[in-house]
Amino acid sequence: MSAMLAAPLASGFNLTKVEQRIFSPNVPDTAVNRVRFRFANPGAGEVTIRIFDLSGILVRRNLESESAGVMFWNGKDQNGAFVKGGVYLYQVEASDKVLTGTVVVAK
Repeated sequence: MSAMLAAPLASGFNLTKVEQRIFSPNVPDTAVNRVRFRFANPGAGEVTIRIFDLSGILVRRNLESESAGVMFWNGKDQNGAFVKGGVYLYQVEASDKVLTGTVVVAK
């Protein structure tokens, strides 16, 4: 009989996946109208995700939670209006980590 090896549990926050890096907020299909940030957060610490335009202006913060370990951005700014098509920067802050990347809003 072979022994099973268990993967070590994450000891801190880990951003596991950003999916639909190119998304179209104006369509009704939730599979393609939002970008999802999936993460492991074993310490249950606060997670803040901010969206910036390429000039560094804050577009959105305090994204909505879809489920445990999943937050999403629906392409809207802080006032609830859809943003213009283009490249946007995201910043995920949790524990002692700050992670950044890009997503594209397609129109």
